[in-house]
Amino acid sequence: MPAASPDIDSINHVGMAVRDHAVATARFEAMGFMLTPYSPHSGAWKPGDKVQALGSGNRCVMFERNYLEILASENPAAPAARIEAFIARHQGAHIICFNTEIPEAVDARLKAAGMGSSGVIPLQRDIDTPEGVRTARFERVQFAPEDSPEGYIQAARHLTPQYIYQSRYIRHANGCDALTDCVVVTEDLEAFARKYERYLGAPLVRDGGGWRFEFSLVGRLTLIDHRDARSFLPGTLLPPLPGIAAVAFRCPNLAAQRQRLTGAGFTVSEAGGRLLVPAKEACGVAVLFES
Repeated sequence: MPAASPDIDSINHVGMAVRDHAVATARFEAMGFMLTPYSPHSGAWKPGDKVQALGSGNRCVMFERNYLEILASENPAAPAARIEAFIARHQGAHIICFNTEIPEAVDARLKAAGMGSSGVIPLQRDIDTPEGVRTARFERVQFAPEDSPEGYIQAARHLTPQYIYQSRYIRHANGCDALTDCVVVTEDLEAFARKYERYLGAPLVRDGGGWRFEFSLVGRLTLIDHRDARSFLPGTLLPPLPGIAAVAFRCPNLAAQRQRLTGAGFTVSEAGGRLLVPAKEACGVAVLFES
């Protein structure tokens, strides 16, 4: 199993854009997840720009080391440009954010490989903590937007992780304790494998009909050909290609989770020993549960 490039150690989070926060969060709560309170975003789009409100915010499914981010416009009557652009393509997952402690190294590595990069830019959002509202701060590097039609691919460093990973939000009724997989479907599998090797600075491994990368800290990235997607993700809608089709969570008791899901009215199928909730029932992204 390959080790990640020293500058990237995990998928920090996957982000999905939704039309209605209330509908989306109710869906995930029904699956047995606890979500964080709403948190508005501020940020800058270029190095040196002033940090300003972005018109969007999130609620998150948090774990000890990573999370699923559910994004929406703060005011649906005046939608944030980024969220509107995401939704125009499809409702569902649009962001893969890798974790890094040295974003400057990621930026330099991408540029040395001849790939586009945003440079290191700031992001922040206000977080409710037991001590009151605090500002969580990040530094991020966006990867080659002109070469990433599948979504907003980036790496980020948490400057204030204590505000993000609060123990009160990481225990879920369904027992899930990590986001373990992010599945990307593409029409050009070999080219995507080579691209993500450059993004990660390390080789992917062939796994059946697809390509996979296991991160040193937590989680994996799975790339599959669109012709294999129906067998890998049976019974689910796929995003426009290429696209982020599914996320997986580690669940200690699949039998109990199946009962929870069917009791809540979800359609549940099996895929490679994992439970699958189809994308149309989870606001555009297929949700997998694995032991």
